[in-house]
Amino acid sequence: NMRNAGFKALAGAGSDINASAGEVRAALLALNIPPSLSLEEFDDFIEGVGECSEKFAIPIVGGNIARGEQFSATVSVVGDCKVLVSRSGACAGDVLCISGATGGSEAGRMLAMAEVVGFEGNREELLGRFFRPEPQFGLGKALAKLGATAMIDISDGLAADTAHIANASGAKISIHLEEVPVFNGVEEAARLAGISPYEIIASSGEEFLLVFAMPPEKLPAAKEICSTIAQIGRVHEGQGVEILLNGKPFPIKKTGWRHF
Repeated sequence: NMRNAGFKALAGAGSDINASAGEVRAALLALNIPPSLSLEEFDDFIEGVGECSEKFAIPIVGGNIARGEQFSATVSVVGDCKVLVSRSGACAGDVLCISGATGGSEAGRMLAMAEVVGFEGNREELLGRFFRPEPQFGLGKALAKLGATAMIDISDGLAADTAHIANASGAKISIHLEEVPVFNGVEEAARLAGISPYEIIASSGEEFLLVFAMPPEKLPAAKEICSTIAQIGRVHEGQGVEILLNGKPFPIKKTGWRHF
């Protein structure tokens, strides 16, 4: 669905600025158009971008169109940031938090790819999480004001993106899976697929939720501005990510998307 692809392309690009505690001001769109692309497909993609642009007040201020062998879209976003929060500031003693329930995107992908049969739950909601993610624009900036020390959006997966924070910060981070909010429908999808729901929540990518570290005394204030925030772990001295379930190591088959 080209309309969904257009929406998701702009939403995902803007999410990176939100995860740095910035505000998205504008976007540029460059398209590579093959002769095989129909006018209807082209219109659908542009309409999807436009829907995202309007929903999140991200104006498209320019771009380029070129002929090519394959269709591609490059979205460049421009923003500003008064208090930058990178991945590298997590300190021992900080709590690790997530800004909402996760797993919905991967469950939606599984439904879209017919990897789950007999699902009777919230199919459309889960498909929406996969095809049309909605970043929490503005939340990153608000968390920066409250003292977040490190932050990232979940694009690769909870375990993989937490590892980015741990590596950049030179710290060890523990994730307590039983504390992670689970999106509605994930457990049913996991049961039908014959896998653990914890596999899904640990690896589900393109959620565009925020994972962040902050001093524990700042957490109550964070929950006041976003009621879906939950503490899911701790930052310690050391290196790497430790994934636990009820205090015991939990092996997962995949931590999320790997680019290389």
